[in-house]
Amino acid sequence: MNAIKTISLFTIVFFIGCASTSQLSILSDYDESIDFNNYLTFVICIDDLFVENTKYPKYDNNYVRQLIGLEIEDQMIGKGHKTNVLRPELQAGFQILIVEEEATFTNCDLHEDYNYWQTCTINTVTYTDETLVAYVSDLQKNQVVWQASISCDLNKFKSALKPYVMDLVDELFKKYPKTNQSTFSYLLMI
Repeated sequence: MNAIKTISLFTIVFFIGCASTSQLSILSDYDESIDFNNYLTFVICIDDLFVENTKYPKYDNNYVRQLIGLEIEDQMIGKGHKTNVLRPELQAGFQILIVEEEATFTNCDLHEDYNYWQTCTINTVTYTDETLVAYVSDLQKNQVVWQASISCDLNKFKSALKPYVMDLVDELFKKYPKTNQSTFSYLLMI
């Protein structure tokens, strides 16, 4: 019976871990009073490229942050913004939020002779939940004008990490309220 519980728990965790990014829930919000098509220039927040969660080097490290920063830059350019370090209108960045949670499981063996609980072993497992938050700030107004977040798992082999990060950031930027430049230009021609 205990083996079945263990296998079932493993199966659930395995399928949750293998879920594609498109099935994950994205929370996003933006300032509806702003026309994002009016913004032309941006800069990446340099501070976001430095590791913050030093207790979790498998999840938050220089390589992970470099990949996320480059992908956010590519997405902003894809939305029609241009990089301008000297006079940016927007600042794009991200945060990696990491929370540890503990779950306690009991494994009670039934004593066969007297039909009562003989032993009760308690297993405590620590789970690490990660969330990637992308944001864009209006530098003149000094306020965040768009943000989106998604649950993630950044503890991957390098070969799998790059496409995974690209997919995560792409999913987040699908919620960005600006028409990309080529689509916007096409709509003006109609």
